[in-house]
Formats: sequence, C-alpha cells, structure tokens
Amino acid sequence: MIQDAVQRVKAANDIVDVIGGYLTLRQTGKVHKTLCPFHDDRRPSFDVDPGRQRYRCWSCGEYGDVISFVQRIERLEFPEAMDLLARRAGITWRDGDDSMQSAQKAKMLELSDWAQKQFQDSLWERQAGKAARDYLEDRGLEEETLTKFGVGWSPPGGDWILRKAQRDGLDLNVLEVLGILGRNDDRLFDRFRERVMFPIRNPRGQTVGFGGRVLPGTPTAERAPKYYNSIDSALFTKSEQLFGLDLAREEGKKRGFLAVMEGYTDVLMAHQQGISAVVATMGTALNQRHLNQLRRHTSQVVLVFDADAGGDSGVERSLGLFAQHEMELRVARLPEGLDPCDWLLNEGPAPLNKALDEAKDALTVAMDKWFPPGVVENVGSSQAGLDRVLGLLGDGGPSGSTASIKRELLVGRLARRLGLREETLWQRKQELAKAPRALDRREPRQVASSSEASIDESAMPMVEREFLAALISHPEWVAEAASLVEPACFKHPVAKGLYEAILGLLRSGQSPNAEALRPTLSHQIQAMVLRLGDMGQSNPEPRMWFNGLIEGMTRLGSRVKSANVRKELGRLAHAGDHEAALEVLRRLQESARGALNP
Repeated sequence: MIQDAVQRVKAANDIVDVIGGYLTLRQTGKVHKTLCPFHDDRRPSFDVDPGRQRYRCWSCGEYGDVISFVQRIERLEFPEAMDLLARRAGITWRDGDDSMQSAQKAKMLELSDWAQKQFQDSLWERQAGKAARDYLEDRGLEEETLTKFGVGWSPPGGDWILRKAQRDGLDLNVLEVLGILGRNDDRLFDRFRERVMFPIRNPRGQTVGFGGRVLPGTPTAERAPKYYNSIDSALFTKSEQLFGLDLAREEGKKRGFLAVMEGYTDVLMAHQQGISAVVATMGTALNQRHLNQLRRHTSQVVLVFDADAGGDSGVERSLGLFAQHEMELRVARLPEGLDPCDWLLNEGPAPLNKALDEAKDALTVAMDKWFPPGVVENVGSSQAGLDRVLGLLGDGGPSGSTASIKRELLVGRLARRLGLREETLWQRKQELAKAPRALDRREPRQVASSSEASIDESAMPMVEREFLAALISHPEWVAEAASLVEPACFKHPVAKGLYEAILGLLRSGQSPNAEALRPTLSHQIQAMVLRLGDMGQSNPEPRMWFNGLIEGMTRLGSRVKSANVRKELGRLAHAGDHEAALEVLRRLQESARGALNP
C-alpha cells in the first residue's frame, strides 16, 4: 500500500542527511539551521528537525518532510521524488519490496542480458530472422550498426523465449518481473512477439529493458500497438530511460551537447552517419527526469522536432523545461514531412549536423512563432502569445537560483522583442499567477492536485482547519465524519476539496490517511496536510476535540447553506423569477419542519 511505501522511503532517508546534501547545515541545539533555498533569505531562517523529521522556514512558511523537500528542490512530482529517494537508499517502493538486494539486481541484469542475446541471435538466423532483417535493411540500417546496438528479433508464436528459459533452467519469476514474460491466469507467455527488439541500456551499457517495434504487414501489426516497451521494474523506468545514452555520452562531451530524438531508428541512423551524440526517449515527451539523467553527461540538450503541429507543442513543452532547469535547451527543426532517419538516408549527415550546430534556444523559437514581423499590429494575437509564453516560464524557483536568474533574462528578452517595459511584463505575469484557478469538480481524489496557485490558509475557517487536522491525524474517524458532515458544509474551496479527497479514499476501500493522499496533492497542499497532521497529533484530548468539531462543522454547514439560499433568492429576485424564488422558500420550510419533526 502507498502509505507503507512512503513510510519505508522516509525511514531509509534521514532528513538531515538528504537536506545536508543540498545545503550547508549548522547544528543549533536540537535543530539544524541554514539559509532557506526557497526565498531570498538574508539570515538563516530554515530549520531542519531530525527528531520530528520535518523542515520549516520561519520566514516564507515552507514546511514538510524529506519527500516534500526533494519535490520542491528538484521540481519533481510525488512519484518521481519517491523514486529518487528510493534509489538513493538502494531500495524500491513500487513493488512493495523492503530492499533492492545487490544479488537480486545482479540476477535481473544477468537475465536481461541473456534475453538480449537470444533476441540478437534470432535476428541473424538465416530463415527465422529474414523478415526482420529485410525491414531493417529497407530502413537503410547496416549490419555493423545493428550489431553495435544489439538489435534483435522476437519471433511469432507465444512461447519461443519461454521454452528457451525453461531449457536453460532460468528463474521464470524474474523474467516475469522484467516484463520479458507475461502471465495470463496461471499460464506464462512471451510478451514480445513478432517484433524487432531494441535493447535499452543504462549509461554503463547494461541491458535494463527493451523496446519492441511490430513488423509491418504481419498479423501482430493488425491487432497490437506499433511499439511495446518493457514494464517498469527496479531496473527500468520508461519515463526516465534514454535509448542510446551509453553510446552517446562520450561524443556528447566532445560536442558539448546531446541531441534528443523521438525514434530508435533515428538514433541508429545518426550513429551510422557519424553523428553519435544522439539519444531518444521511450515514446514519451522529454521531462525533468530525463534532464536529471542528461545533466550527468552534458550541460546542453538539443531537441530535434518535426516542422509540424506536434513539433510546435514540443517546443512549448521544452520552453517550460528550459525556464525551470539549469540546463541549456536548444531546438533543431527538421524539414516538414521528414523524420531524422529518412533525412539522413537521403541527404547524408551534413544537413543534420548543420541543424544541430545552428539550433536556437526554445524561447527564440517560441517568439518566432508567436511574434513574427507585424505581430504588434495584431494586438489580440500578440496578447495571446505573450500570455502563453509568460505562463510557460513558471515561477523560476528561489530568488537568486539559476532558474530565477534565467527567468529574469527571458523576461528581458521578451520585453526587447515586443518593445515593452520589463515592469509591464512582470506585472502581467503576476496577474496571470493570481488569476483564480478554483478546484474543479473532477473525481474527488484528483481535486486537491489541480493547482499550485497560492493558498491562503488564514482565510480558511479555524473549525475547518481543525476538523481536517483531526481526520488526517486520526483516519479511523473518517467513516464517522462522512455520515455526519457533508462536503457542502465547507466554506473554503481548498478545505472542501481536501475533504472530498479524503472521502474518495474511504469510498475506494483505501485507508484515508495522509500518505495515501499525497500522490494526488500539489506541493502546497501536501505541506498543508503535513502541518494539519502534526497539529492533530499534538492535541492532548483528541476525542473530545473531535466531538466539538463535529458540532462546529454542523453549525457552519447550516450557515453555509443559509448563505447559499439567500444568494439564490437574491439572484432569482433580481431576475424577476418569483415563482422559482417561492419554490426555494417552500423547500426551505419543508426542510426546517423535517428538522423539527424527525
């Protein structure tokens, strides 16, 4: 369960050790102090408490635990922060294991390597691999390139590699965990069938997973996805893996960048043509986890996009990454209708090399799109483009950070491009940030995660804060609360959304505790939940306190309902709809009589 995984990750990562890896801490009594990394701190106002495993900035109000800190400092989502801390501690959390023993990991790597060799040998079997070899040859790929990358072939059927594993006496459970075998009830089968197999290697060259491309014109192509990847495991995570990184990183150091493409064959052809500083994502958009991988090997990334609508959206996504990450991101555009593999095959390496060397940063590409010559005359288009670009720049991180400085430079460039004062752009950015983005009406467990907009906890009625604190610290009371307090009783939208999320966990059969909530919450609401949970645990007479809160929420609910009725009556009267207003009054009177005569 998620709460067990959270506790396991937190227990394996002492908050002082983790934060001490980012900041210089100085012990003062029972706490460690430093300058807050989340605002322009002039004097140490950031405390790390090893006893409570919490941090708090007494100036800007940042508060949380070791997972919250990693989310905030690395700009990660909750699962990504869990992954980072789990890897740091040498454990895993997704499959419930207590630890990733080195022997287990070695066995997984051994069997991944075994599977890669079986697939590769199959490709070069005279008859069995002919169809796959013909397809790859038609793409212009040579035997030397295919061998260099360990490309293979998984034949049709359903038990080809299963039979080989049984013959060799291998651990079928490990092959299933790796996603090489699948299971249907009690029957094991080959997950990859009739596919060209591209081994995915870690930076050390060890096979950790596979990407399988279905062979065109085969029966499998008619009923199965074009690409099929390994399932996530302790070795492989699709959203952070980069194909070809092991063969690209050294050349990337020489050229000063790594180029990111979209397809396996694009990477193979680039290497075949002598352009080796090239990798590909696993069918996902470039994200922060990819950048965290790449920054170990280079300080600059060039994204290769097609000249189409998909490429435009990719540029905008990259601008958001570029503005909030210390790495430098540039964009190379391809001729419309061509992918890198075909372009290289038809034109040779020179045009792509030129495009990589002349790649523009993401902001320049976005400005060329949104603010071409004559845009000033089109005020509406200019305003829409400005708002779009400003929204992509993010909050820029703590004052004085690399991201904050980068954001200031970007805003300055925008101002010069449009002939506007920087102060005007900053003001507009603040207006966009303050624009109301209320919690929507999606599924309850999703509600509390929808916005990172500023949350004014002081505007939340104290009874709502304490009621939530009681439930978060004592989840065994949620079922009782659900029968007595409706979400409509809440006045503050964030408090209401959080209560709905708690009830959503209860309805889904999960324990409605703080750790189970966390994957669905924004960073700010996570911090609020931790504060409320700590508040609830510190109450000396929790049950008496909770009983009083039930009464308080009931009274508040009556006031909220009355206020809503008055608002509705006013609206109807203003609209002249007197019959509807009388109907509202009639229902109100019936409700009151029902309360007096239960």
